[in-house]
Amino acid sequence: MKVSKAQASDNRDAIVVAAAAQIRERGFDQMSVENVARAAGLTHGALYSHFRSKDALKAEATRRAFEDCIRGFSGLTPSEFLERYLSTEHRDNPQKGCPTSALVSEVQRQPLPLQIAFRDGVEGFAALAAESLKSIGAEHDSDRALLMFAAMVGGLSISRAIREVDKSASDNILRAITDQIEQLIARPKKGKRRDR
Repeated sequence: MKVSKAQASDNRDAIVVAAAAQIRERGFDQMSVENVARAAGLTHGALYSHFRSKDALKAEATRRAFEDCIRGFSGLTPSEFLERYLSTEHRDNPQKGCPTSALVSEVQRQPLPLQIAFRDGVEGFAALAAESLKSIGAEHDSDRALLMFAAMVGGLSISRAIREVDKSASDNILRAITDQIEQLIARPKKGKRRDR
């Protein structure tokens, strides 16, 4: 039975959504085409009618994961941004969260198109962090935004890594990184003074 263009588009979108969740939860190498197809309500063969390879699907899923994450963090103040990113909810639900913290240790071993998709996503998310800083008049040069983003990613990644063996320490990492970034945001850049 022939599938309409609208249905084909919906099917492709369902595949990408399922794959984006799976790579964030399980990693690139543990993503199963069979499980993605099942989650999308399609057959294995139907999936390959949309994507020529598993690597092509992973690259598209990476782009989608970043798009969804950026949309979810848009328009937040720096405090809201930090609170959401470094929350226990974000830590405990990687399949819905930022792909950077979920995938950063794996991306260097992936094919170049996937590395490019990841790089583009990181740049977009770092730019969003800079916009958030700018929205409150905080120092918002690209270096400070990158530092903020890298600290959040590192903190969330480490917190996830030790959560099962020491939840208290895991929670403390989230709190400490949040506190330190808030102090950094409030601090004027070296060589500048705030009016008293």
